[in-house]
Amino acid sequence: MKSILKKVLYLLGYQVSKIPTRKTQNTSLVDDNPFLKYIEDDLALYETPIGKYFLPYNIKTDVVINAMKNGKYFDLEIIKIAQEYIQKGTVVLDVGANFGQMSILFSELVGKDGKVYAFDADDFVFDILQKNIKINNCTNIEPIFGAVHELENQTFIFPKQDFKRFSAYGSYGIDPNAKEGRKVPSVTIDSLNITQPISFMKVDVQGSDIFAMRGAIETIKRHRMPIIFEFEQQFQEEFKTSFQDYVDFVNEIGYKFEKIVMDINYLIVPKS
Repeated sequence: MKSILKKVLYLLGYQVSKIPTRKTQNTSLVDDNPFLKYIEDDLALYETPIGKYFLPYNIKTDVVINAMKNGKYFDLEIIKIAQEYIQKGTVVLDVGANFGQMSILFSELVGKDGKVYAFDADDFVFDILQKNIKINNCTNIEPIFGAVHELENQTFIFPKQDFKRFSAYGSYGIDPNAKEGRKVPSVTIDSLNITQPISFMKVDVQGSDIFAMRGAIETIKRHRMPIIFEFEQQFQEEFKTSFQDYVDFVNEIGYKFEKIVMDINYLIVPKS
């Protein structure tokens, strides 16, 4: 609870305590970030007020990285909504966990008796996610590698990032039309057979959010948790989907649209 309070106060502009200083292991390093500790193999370790994070050092355009390494949460609006619903001792599903900023915060919110499932389909990002979970001592996070989908044990292609198209790692996902790239296995949330109460589900997987939710339909029916998902029109042609598909799905599971966040994120909750 103290660590959560410190983070909240920091976001409001209050400095609760000084972060211990330590010399970097790279004495030739030129970087004015006060949270940077060292660089090794193109990964930098930052010790910030919101957690310790390994992050790629050589890309300067990734907005998520830039927020995290400066001790700020990216998509703070989504985090505020999650905080309204997440309860101690429950499960949270973080579908599209990226480098783990939300998963690590969620792990504090659910407490030692709760659990966070953190999914990502990019093997490079997933490796960093695991490092960040470990260095923050988040023993209640279970990282799962794979494309969260409605079909289990399928193989999808995760293309190599073209940072001229999108400038952030988190802007990429599986591509149903890709011929070359990294092979990624699929996983369904229903296959996990989660029995512990689920209090929140966040889905952000670049165009395939509806497939991830379809693969969780039995879980949703059992737990009736609030869900926030992302819908971006630019991905729909690739996946042959439309917003109407999402509307139909929301109606099918007996949910309703509660709130739109930052124009492209939709909070849905069970109908009363």
